[in-house]
Amino acid sequence: MRRGDLRQRLLRAAEQEIASSGPARASLRGIARRVGVSHQATAHHFDDRAGLFTALAVEGFELLVEHTAAAVAGAEVGSGAQVAAAGAAYVEFALRRPTMFDVMFRPELLHADDPALVDVRGRHRELIVGVVAAAQAAGWGTAVPTEELATIGWATVHGLAVLQRDAQLADVLPEADTARLLALVARALDALA
Repeated sequence: MRRGDLRQRLLRAAEQEIASSGPARASLRGIARRVGVSHQATAHHFDDRAGLFTALAVEGFELLVEHTAAAVAGAEVGSGAQVAAAGAAYVEFALRRPTMFDVMFRPELLHADDPALVDVRGRHRELIVGVVAAAQAAGWGTAVPTEELATIGWATVHGLAVLQRDAQLADVLPEADTARLLALVARALDALA
């Protein structure tokens, strides 16, 4: 088995182990057992459990950046459409990869100062700020500074993603349409003017 293949298998097994036993109880032994290797084999790829979880978070942010960039590229420029598309991509990612999404935002599980993690989180932030800045250049949400508007939007969409992922939104608003809610978020952010 090639080294890269084992690393990927360990990452997928980590997702499975975290999903079944929770991040606090997921162990390197359990992850290695899922792959069929000794727990020492994980040391060839990851220094410790936090290292493995950090690699999972890095992969998650890379996928989120790719998914968001593709969604934004397919949306109409201006009028907040790209902002709503970025929000939709965020929620979709949270629903498709709930375990990975959870680990990405649990700093106590990670090596938060890992250079690859810091870099990819920065790229995600730059992408979101860039989307907001482009919408503002087209006249959307111009009364609020770009960084603040991006942060308010991210906080709102992150909350919506978590509520949707955890099936809490359906309890409160059974007829909720995520796309419609994201369009309302984009309009509300624009109305902060």
